[in-house]
Amino acid sequence: MALGRFMPLLGLSADEIQQLQSIAQSLAIPYSIVQRTLIILACGDGDANTFISQRMGLTGMTIGKWRKRYRQIDIEGQHVELRSGRPCTYQDEKASEMINRRCRACQG
Repeated sequence: MALGRFMPLLGLSADEIQQLQSIAQSLAIPYSIVQRTLIILACGDGDANTFISQRMGLTGMTIGKWRKRYRQIDIEGQHVELRSGRPCTYQDEKASEMINRRCRACQG
């Protein structure tokens, strides 16, 4: 018995499914992207958002967000865009220098 309202299938092609399964099985890709990929694969199977959210322990809004984003921008939609925020306080070289100095201080 399906839970929730009917959502149209994503209509994943064989190539898309193969690509998504490859991402889902990767150990080198961040878990957040793997999780989004698993959501898209479940949506492609025709599962309702409510069912997917219960099975994965997520909210229905999260499932709906990634379903909608995939329909709009395909696989590239899984990557979160950079958010605005406070600019970096230190440049990369300065941060690296501070870390090295701290590590040397801890060693002896």
